[in-house]
Amino acid sequence: MTALDNIIDRCDERINPIIVKELRQVVRGKFFWGVLILFLGFQCVVLSLSLADQGSRYNNSGQETLMFLYGVLFLASFAVIPIYSGFRFSRERNEGSDELLFITTITPQTIIWGKFAAAFLVILLINSAFAPFMAMTFFLSGVDLWSTFIMILLGLVVSAAGTMFQICIGSLAREGGSMVLFRIAGLFFQVMMFFSLMSISSEMVRYGLDRTFSSGYLYSSIATFVTFIVSGTYLLYHAAAAVVAPAATNRMLPVRVAATILWLVTLLMAGYWAVVSSNFEVFAVWGFMASYVLSMACLVAISERDFVTERVAREIPAGIIKGRIAFLFFSGAAGGLAWILILQILTFAIVLLVTGLPGATAYSGRSILSDFVLYSGSFYCYLLGYSLLAAFIRRVFVADHIDIRNTWVVALLTCAVFSIVPILAGGVMGMGSEDLLIANPLYVSAVRRTDSVLLFAASLAVIGLVINAAWIARQFKEFYREMDA
Repeated sequence: MTALDNIIDRCDERINPIIVKELRQVVRGKFFWGVLILFLGFQCVVLSLSLADQGSRYNNSGQETLMFLYGVLFLASFAVIPIYSGFRFSRERNEGSDELLFITTITPQTIIWGKFAAAFLVILLINSAFAPFMAMTFFLSGVDLWSTFIMILLGLVVSAAGTMFQICIGSLAREGGSMVLFRIAGLFFQVMMFFSLMSISSEMVRYGLDRTFSSGYLYSSIATFVTFIVSGTYLLYHAAAAVVAPAATNRMLPVRVAATILWLVTLLMAGYWAVVSSNFEVFAVWGFMASYVLSMACLVAISERDFVTERVAREIPAGIIKGRIAFLFFSGAAGGLAWILILQILTFAIVLLVTGLPGATAYSGRSILSDFVLYSGSFYCYLLGYSLLAAFIRRVFVADHIDIRNTWVVALLTCAVFSIVPILAGGVMGMGSEDLLIANPLYVSAVRRTDSVLLFAASLAVIGLVINAAWIARQFKEFYREMDA
């Protein structure tokens, strides 16, 4: 009995307390049971009517029934449960009740993992209730049982990503204004993704998995999709934990490590598909996506603190090489901008190298290369320039009124002013030139003179670097001084 008690005590210590708290609230609440009973009754009625009407309908009744049941299941798994979990977490953040958790030894990662695991367990329970009814559509016509199970598994993976995304949005919604802004943006994105994924699921049911994922590459396509979703979920997990973590901690280290891992994983996947399909344009697509995401990360980097805290200073490793690598990954605005710059250089170098290989056609290679340099290069310079201008404006003029964590808002406002004011001024003065739109980062998509856009974007980035040179240099020196201490 003593040995059994020891085993129970060890298991009890390893259980995440957040999971226990969340599941207890779910079981005691009416929301979960209401959703579960409503959906179970709904699918019972639908399946019963389909089976009763089987003989008088055409041969695709099984597909329609399966698609209807899967739509209801996906609505609960991807939309209802994740959005509900995100709203609950944002309400807790807004009330400040989550700060009580830091009195204990619970880490931010434990909090986020507990929230996610509890919501995903509810999703698993709903899927386990729906799966038998969906499997029964096999007895109707036009349904492949294997495809049904794969759809359910893919739906679980996507629902997990949607849950983590909503929790990440909920962690950002701390204050009244930001809570409304982030919640509306998160809700809009989740709804749009729901309808997009439902259209893909409908194609999978009607035409089969082979046609949807390209014939001959079914399992490779599914493995690539799952790997990308899992890697993205891992990044969102660390991003949410970083927002919840206390400001003095080295909270950006796990985020940048996870982002670097995602960059490497997507690079390997692009290399695999380039070899399999003998089409090196895959690297250009990867380059566009990676460069755009890294460019938007500039808004995050300039919103980080610009000094080294005591807790971060204690974590700086000894050694010249380790210390300089740590500068790129540790929390800090200058380190974040340097990390983005290095990954951007590597991304551009890989795309330029691959598009110049003999395997890529000459015309296609030149076309992709010019488009990549134009769109990705100018977009990065625009975002870097506006981010640095915002950092300068906040630091010099409104430092007492706007916290450094809201510098990204100043950057967006600066971009809006530079994009709209020239148009208004041109309208008043009777000027109708397209050059009035050159300060808009989206102008590059409709521009005829590519050299002028690149020149303006590069000039904007250089100006931002010059006016912030002392600020960036101070962060470098402070970090290396703490490293040598």
